[in-house]
Amino acid sequence: MKRITISVPDEIAAKAQRAASAGQVESVSVYFAALAAREPDWAQAQDVLDEMVRDAGGLPDDARAWARSMLSDERPGVSGAA
Repeated sequence: MKRITISVPDEIAAKAQRAASAGQVESVSVYFAALAAREPDWAQAQDVLDEMVRDAGGLPDDARAWARSMLSDERPGVSGAA
């Protein structure tokens, strides 16, 4: 187990604390660990995709631009997978 420090908006911290106080999770740390565990490993997925594109001999610029537009992630503070 590794200890880390994160900064989150007050309302997110309060939500995690309410869940812990209500007994829905064991602790605030468990709340955030469970969220992270459910999220796909997008960096690993990008590595696999990059390898597949290299193995296929590359990707034309227009196809890459289309794929990036389809895969863009517009959540605040989150980099897209493309």
